[in-house]
Amino acid sequence: MKSKKDSNKVKTCTYFVEGMHCNSCELLIERSLLKNEQVKSADATLKDGKVEVTFVGNKITADQLSEQFKDLGYKFSDSRKSYVNNSPLIKIENDKLLINQEKFNQWIQTIVTVAIVLGLFTYLQNSGVSKQIVLNQYSSFWSFFLFGLLAGLSSCAALVGGLLLSMSKQWNEVYIEQESKLERLKPFLMFNTGRIISFIILGGFLGVLGGLLGLSIENATSFTAIVVLVVSVVMLILGLQMLEVKWANKIKIGLPKSITQNITAQEKFKGKFMPFLIGALTFLLPCGFTLIVQGLALTSGSFLQGSFIMLAFVLGTLPILLAISIASVDITRKPKLNAVFTKISGILVVVFAIYNLNAQLNVLGLKSLDDIKINSINKMNDNNNNYAQTDESGTQTLNLSAKGFKYVATSSTTLKAGVPTKLIVNNEGIYGCGAYMASRGLITGYVELQPGRNEIDLGEPQAGTYKITCSMGMVPPVTINVQ
Repeated sequence: MKSKKDSNKVKTCTYFVEGMHCNSCELLIERSLLKNEQVKSADATLKDGKVEVTFVGNKITADQLSEQFKDLGYKFSDSRKSYVNNSPLIKIENDKLLINQEKFNQWIQTIVTVAIVLGLFTYLQNSGVSKQIVLNQYSSFWSFFLFGLLAGLSSCAALVGGLLLSMSKQWNEVYIEQESKLERLKPFLMFNTGRIISFIILGGFLGVLGGLLGLSIENATSFTAIVVLVVSVVMLILGLQMLEVKWANKIKIGLPKSITQNITAQEKFKGKFMPFLIGALTFLLPCGFTLIVQGLALTSGSFLQGSFIMLAFVLGTLPILLAISIASVDITRKPKLNAVFTKISGILVVVFAIYNLNAQLNVLGLKSLDDIKINSINKMNDNNNNYAQTDESGTQTLNLSAKGFKYVATSSTTLKAGVPTKLIVNNEGIYGCGAYMASRGLITGYVELQPGRNEIDLGEPQAGTYKITCSMGMVPPVTINVQ
């Protein structure tokens, strides 16, 4: 018979766990174990597939824990077993190539899903559907809503949707042990609420200040590009962490486990309004679509009209962001599905981050992935001295056509330095952010292209290499050499 002293003695026991697939599994197991009164601490390790539990009183058996975690899909044992999921995807053993079928199936699901999502994104980005919606500052609520819906499925998905995906892992880890789905949705609801409120208020201020003070988004092109660059770098690191890349996991962007164990309680969660703030700040991360409606709000001249425009638009972007939020929360407590979802999200976040980084490098006129294609296609043009034509007044002319989602040079792209220069753009039906042309060093801010012929004064450009792209850098750039 055990004495009362023995029953109060602190003991430590190690259990081996089947069904762990990601870091979220560690947190879910630890926090669920801590709900048992006799458990004082729990430390789960995905790599070793085990959890170390410190408790007081009678030992909790592995069978009891398996029953407690039955609905979550975890199975506990006192001794290590050779679980299929703990082995690598591919290994060579006794001169035989062995494939972990479970992990192989996960990667197949991941690759197929990513291909479908990126295919849809590319189609909507290049389809020109948005140009069928003609907008002005007096367009109807549903016109702006539909425009927002298209934005949520295309370029805004790459920026805001990618940001939300990258944050979902951390938010889910904070609320992972909550039984109520509504509780687990809290950070996502705060993010979307902050986004809606900021668009209403700041949209109204755009309407007022645009008229009174002559403020213009056109003058903030470089600033916006730098902000998006920083956000994209953070997204890239978070995406690599979701894919369990070792060097990325060493970069601490999220909170340490010792802190996240304690901040779940509402009264302790000091950063509970951070998702709201992040959502609100997305107003400063305009995709091409957002830029268009912000410009219309700016020219509305009215607080109410500016708010109305941005409200209709942001509500249009809401369905896809809510879909991401709900899917993330629903899958978190299903280990196998969560493992696949995390891989899909990680790949999408990395792809979108690289896409945004590349675009902003174009805006800033820096080297980007597009230069690889440009150098191979325009090699002959870059190396010749066939300068642009000069008229009787001594002004040289650069000619471009803008159609679909690209700019095409219709004259030589080699200019003489220090010579008065004008850019003639024939807008034959450009859409999206392509309607806002930018070129750091040649154009101040950006220029909104009107249908037909557009004449832009480039002053007397200095020697160098410049890129002409859209305000968000998403249109493949045309490289201009000034010699």
